[in-house]
Amino acid sequence: MIESELRISVLSRRAPIGPNPASEPAIEHVGGLTRVLPELAEFAHIDWTTFTTQSQLGLPKHYSYSKISSQAFQNNINIFLTEVDSRDLNQSDWFCTHFIWPLLHDLSIPEFDAIELDLNFESIKSICQAIANKCVDVTNDGYLVNDFQLSQVPIALKDLEPQKPVSFFLHTPWPKTKPSSNFALKILKFLATGMTAADFIEFQTQKDLQAFESFVREHLPTAEIDAKLRVNPVSVNVQNLQGQSRNFSRPLDLAESDISYVHIARSDPIKNTLVAIKSFTALAHNFKHSQPRKFLDLFIVPSRQQWPEYQDLLADIIKGVASGNSQLSSLGYTPIRLHIGNDYSQASLALTRYDYLIVCSVADGLNLVVKEGAILNNRNGVIVSTSEVGAMAELGNFCVVAVDAMESGVTKALVAAAKLDNETRKNMSMGLKNQIQEFDASYWAQSVTTNFKILEKV
Repeated sequence: MIESELRISVLSRRAPIGPNPASEPAIEHVGGLTRVLPELAEFAHIDWTTFTTQSQLGLPKHYSYSKISSQAFQNNINIFLTEVDSRDLNQSDWFCTHFIWPLLHDLSIPEFDAIELDLNFESIKSICQAIANKCVDVTNDGYLVNDFQLSQVPIALKDLEPQKPVSFFLHTPWPKTKPSSNFALKILKFLATGMTAADFIEFQTQKDLQAFESFVREHLPTAEIDAKLRVNPVSVNVQNLQGQSRNFSRPLDLAESDISYVHIARSDPIKNTLVAIKSFTALAHNFKHSQPRKFLDLFIVPSRQQWPEYQDLLADIIKGVASGNSQLSSLGYTPIRLHIGNDYSQASLALTRYDYLIVCSVADGLNLVVKEGAILNNRNGVIVSTSEVGAMAELGNFCVVAVDAMESGVTKALVAAAKLDNETRKNMSMGLKNQIQEFDASYWAQSVTTNFKILEKV
């Protein structure tokens, strides 16, 4: 089999398709693995099936990614939007957002009635079965499933086409602590049982793989598990990013001597944006008028705004910015600047210019912003992170890593970063770039497609 003959069906929760102001389909820059999936087209034809989201209702159901994005790929990328029962999809989204997402990130969750729990499981199974039915294709060479919300898809695919290889990629963490309740245990067993129906399961970090393997060994000891577990961290397209940085034309409102702190995140509790604001504010109390101006630019993409808790968090971020600026009013300028929206170009421009990139998540599967920032930045900027950010497994030696995700820990890390001399900053920046260039998105994509070639030979 030559590479151009390989055909893979990809399944994910959403596609990067959205209406532009003229109501025509356009590429959206969305988070997580969705930004990187097109890299697979370097090695295989891709048929990408996703759910139709609310913003995509009324749009066509089939797209050529290359045509919409005006990007050329070695092979085709067909995107298919599929509509499923809206009640099941909404229920699944609600349960995944309020229970499974925080549980996977080692956050506490409330107890739930056993009957209601089973009903939520059934909603997830229903949408997984529906999307599996839609993507079955006798001409493909296997399936790549991405997203914990699709944890039951491998079971459905194996029922439909038992001979076709299935690879499951978990881009979120697997919890590192033992389940605190029977309720949490049932959820994790539900996820693991679905995932282990795949032939391959890939993780962001070795710690995630080990945590999953330990959980399965302890809680599913009688299950017959043949899935091969691998670590295959998602990365970025270095060449595209470097070309993109040469085309930036909109300047940030910063003088050459200004010091730039940047935080880019979805409005999500795990991203810990409120601590980023508080830590910068604590640091800024020591700024003097004679020093260069220092700014914290927050680029916040509203997330899951259909849920009140997420609406409240975005409101708290806005209040936090106002409070921080009020405390720092004596500086004579507004040091904390909030940018709300999904302006990928402006956020990318900020990454070229930062002196300090604050990535203080309480837990994170990867955080592609770290890798994008390391490649785009041209000022030997320092990445200040927490150890729970997945990218630190690869890049921690070239970053300042806080002892914890609390305000005091992040503030101390920012102080330590500010004390680094120019030579150290340069070496850290070079280390980041070299590591990412060696293990870029092409490396990740080739590893994914290798799974299907291996299984075809067996």
